[in-house]
Amino acid sequence: MTFEMRQLRRIAHRLREASGYLELGMAQHALDRLDGLGDLGPFEGEVSLLRGEAYGAQEKFAEAAASFKTAARLLPPPFRQPAFLALSMVYEEAGDTDRASQALARARGVGSSKPKKST
Repeated sequence: MTFEMRQLRRIAHRLREASGYLELGMAQHALDRLDGLGDLGPFEGEVSLLRGEAYGAQEKFAEAAASFKTAARLLPPPFRQPAFLALSMVYEEAGDTDRASQALARARGVGSSKPKKST
């Protein structure tokens, strides 16, 4: 689907607003700015990352984890590391140390592939 420049600007503007609200500690305002944007196109990963941060600030760990997983899936490899790092921190806050370690390994680029064979 081809996006109109107007829609792209609208989404980019809302992302900046939401980011500003997060910096001010106003997580609900950030989430409100991200609502109702419609089809996000190439911004879906970034919006998911900001949603995860806002949910994490509200200590809504399940929602934060879901948003960070979506961001990690959608963002290209070098840009998905912050999503995995944030996911690790959310799991740690929720007390799930196994998943926290797995997400941290993904953030560091270790991945969840098969263990290396010893020679």
